[in-house]
Amino acid sequence: MAVLRNFFDELMFRIDKGSLAVRSEQLRARLKLLPYMLLGQVLAEPIFVWLMWGADAHRELLLWLVCAYLLHLAEFVIWFGYRGCADTVGECLEWSRRFLWFSLVVGMMWGFGTLFFFPPALLDQVLLISLMLGLAAGATSMNATHPPAFLAYLLGLMLPLIFRVMVEQDETHIALGIMLLLFMAVMLGAGQFLSRLVMQSLRQRFENQWLARQMEQLNNGLESKVRERTEQLQHKTDEVSQMRDVTIIAMATLAETRDQETGNHLKRTQTYIRALAQQLRSHPRFSDYLSDDCIESLYKLAPLHDIGKVGIPDHILLKQGKLTTEEYEIMKTHPTLGGEALAAAEASLPAPSRFLHIGREIASGHHEKWDGSGYPRGLKGNEIPISARLMALADVYDALICKRVYKKAFSHEDAVAFIVDGRGQHFDPDMVDAFLTIQDEFRQIAERFSD
Repeated sequence: MAVLRNFFDELMFRIDKGSLAVRSEQLRARLKLLPYMLLGQVLAEPIFVWLMWGADAHRELLLWLVCAYLLHLAEFVIWFGYRGCADTVGECLEWSRRFLWFSLVVGMMWGFGTLFFFPPALLDQVLLISLMLGLAAGATSMNATHPPAFLAYLLGLMLPLIFRVMVEQDETHIALGIMLLLFMAVMLGAGQFLSRLVMQSLRQRFENQWLARQMEQLNNGLESKVRERTEQLQHKTDEVSQMRDVTIIAMATLAETRDQETGNHLKRTQTYIRALAQQLRSHPRFSDYLSDDCIESLYKLAPLHDIGKVGIPDHILLKQGKLTTEEYEIMKTHPTLGGEALAAAEASLPAPSRFLHIGREIASGHHEKWDGSGYPRGLKGNEIPISARLMALADVYDALICKRVYKKAFSHEDAVAFIVDGRGQHFDPDMVDAFLTIQDEFRQIAERFSD
């Protein structure tokens, strides 16, 4: 009951004299972010119109775009005129109401836009869904300081989209609708968690200020208290990182449930890529790139390498046998779909994210080949990102040693021979050499996480 009570207290965003200091800081933080949020919306809306242009409703789409820009202009004018007014209870209440209504209207504008202009082509639908997921993910991080606005925007954005996807009533769209519901639930949990973290951080900030004043007066025994508060803040930061990692695994696992892979495939490939990266970190070609943080990011992001498979139709993805040429061409679009989904999420943030950038490289580039014969872009040699080259070797090794409906499992020795044959053709030669050095470690990882 206490958890529910706290949740509804945060959702109601009550403002009174007792909570004024914290609420004022929360609203000021969102006021600072508002221009960036508007800019993200303004840049995303033409993309939406472009994706929907095939809906044969050009006049309505342009009208939708004009209304959206007028709404943003009104919000910007109000922000510009009153951005410094968040000191009293009345001023804070007024800003809280503005944030709520603008977020609700903008979210519903997006949601009903997808409802009325939903594209007929599956690829365009996947691109639209990727755009909407990026907007939802961006709202989760940027709207956390004002929970009512976050909830209004997310529900207005996602519910019409989920309804429109479900209306198609085929297995692919029903599966997508369920995944979108799960994604929305994860985002709601993440937003509530971030909001609570912001509240706690602000309260601790004011407490620390009070402690600092006491230190000036007493100068005795407060060092341990400051360390305690610092440790608490670090603990909360660790919780945010854990939430991010759990979200990645949840999204990757949802994608894997549509494929013939298992959860252990994710664990094996991410452990392979970390082992290979650690072996190469002292190599002159890779030492500048493979820092501790980079290797940890590679490990955490490897499970997203096949996230684009959510956009592949079931009759191709789950086919029991060899794909036709046409089916294989469709299957080859999954790196592009995955890269675009992560690019949309990255673009929704106020600043570039190296973490998401590495994930995008892995998703879009792990089927490229050293000699340029890979896909989707036919990159060659060092044009292929290091992260994608590492993922390619790890993914191929795991695919070789695992049994599939269309092939038997290779032995470790045969898999090693296959990778050696691909040296300088499929794989970076230096990475193959490093793999040969630690091939027994690959074997042990495969045994440890066997299906």
